[in-house]
Amino acid sequence: MRPIPAISAATAAVVLALACATPAAAAPGIVRLFSPDGQSRLVTDPLPNQCHPGFGPDSGLLNRTSGTILVFPDSNCRIRVFDPVEPGAAKQGNIGSFLAMN
Repeated sequence: MRPIPAISAATAAVVLALACATPAAAAPGIVRLFSPDGQSRLVTDPLPNQCHPGFGPDSGLLNRTSGTILVFPDSNCRIRVFDPVEPGAAKQGNIGSFLAMN
């Protein structure tokens, strides 16, 4: 029986994808969050595309990672309104949640 070219190509594509897959690298550094009442939280080496909760309205974020952080007004990184914070920059306002970009 002759092998079907489409199946062979699909199998090769899956093998190649698995061979090239690498784990997501963390954004090296820290993100510091500040609440209006003086609390602070530290997130070390945040993984890309993993949502982290913030302190909400009137809070702050300091990005000490090597990558851009996206800040969201909601607590689960789902609202399509976000504010990028570049490495070394800070943001004051509604920090509902954030995630590191890959």
